[in-house]
Amino acid sequence: MSFVAMGMVSFDTQGNADFVFDQSKAVAVNSSANNLGAAGERTSYFGVYEEQTDGTLTPVRLWHKDVFGIVRETPVDPNDPPAWIQPAGAQDAYPAVDVRGNQARVTHNGVEWINSHGDANVWAPGVFGWVEQ
Repeated sequence: MSFVAMGMVSFDTQGNADFVFDQSKAVAVNSSANNLGAAGERTSYFGVYEEQTDGTLTPVRLWHKDVFGIVRETPVDPNDPPAWIQPAGAQDAYPAVDVRGNQARVTHNGVEWINSHGDANVWAPGVFGWVEQ
């Protein structure tokens, strides 16, 4: 069973909106939130937007979970391998496969790499546990 949390709240100051942004991001880092793109599946994301005088919204800050469940503030095309970032520990180490069941792929220093270590790969590509493509 899945649960979906949704909401839209207006704040008088960006500081208040940023507080909620930071709290949601902290929860997402340690949660089981999904980032799946197939029909009927959900993508985890959150944003702070500035409302313009014409009613349109301009993004100020955004986060989303990539295909490895890593929270990122830089948008990543789900069809492209994301840039490798150093995991903080086992909780965000690279798995053998991404959330779609594909072999884990990342880019690092302009090169694409495939995880050859299996689950819980915390090493940098080119150091250990990755095969250059």
